[in-house]
Amino acid sequence: MTTRRSKGKEREDLLVEAAGRAIAERGLSNVRVADIAQIAGMSAGHVTYYFPSKSDLLMRAVSASEESLMAQVTLELGAIPDPWDRLDRLVELSASDGRSDPGWVLWFQVWLAAALDPEVARCHDALDARWREVLAEVIRYGVERGCFAAPDVGASALLLSALIDGLSIQLTLGAGSLTRDVMLETLRGAVRTHLNPHA
Repeated sequence: MTTRRSKGKEREDLLVEAAGRAIAERGLSNVRVADIAQIAGMSAGHVTYYFPSKSDLLMRAVSASEESLMAQVTLELGAIPDPWDRLDRLVELSASDGRSDPGWVLWFQVWLAAALDPEVARCHDALDARWREVLAEVIRYGVERGCFAAPDVGASALLLSALIDGLSIQLTLGAGSLTRDVMLETLRGAVRTHLNPHA
């Protein structure tokens, strides 16, 4: 029984990874079950057995992507004692890497699906709230050490999250002459303007 469950979990993980790649490359509406099956090296029947709908696969794929990010955040941030350096690193880890960043393209698909599917919207809201709480924890860490000024930590987290999202969307879409370096410099400047206790 344990071996069967283990094999089933491996298949699920392979399908989630394959779905994430396929959706990021082609968009949810253009991905066929057969495409996911081919990438995973399985039959289409395996895909529909584990995931009855493409929306299920989308949410599992973005959840897996977020889990990977959270694991890296937990690993790295705890080893950074300086509040400004800790916040800078969180911004670097969460912002887009550049044009067509697969993780951000996956989120584009989630936002589109969430506008029409209440179940996807609920999952999106939970993941988004979790991310903002991580950001809030880092801001709170800086406030407690007298480095940040944030009378309402939740409001600051919401504002900074919106800035990261907005610039990351532009970078992922290849808007204008925006580069990752320019984006990060802009974000650092905005963060310091907003949280500087001596301003």
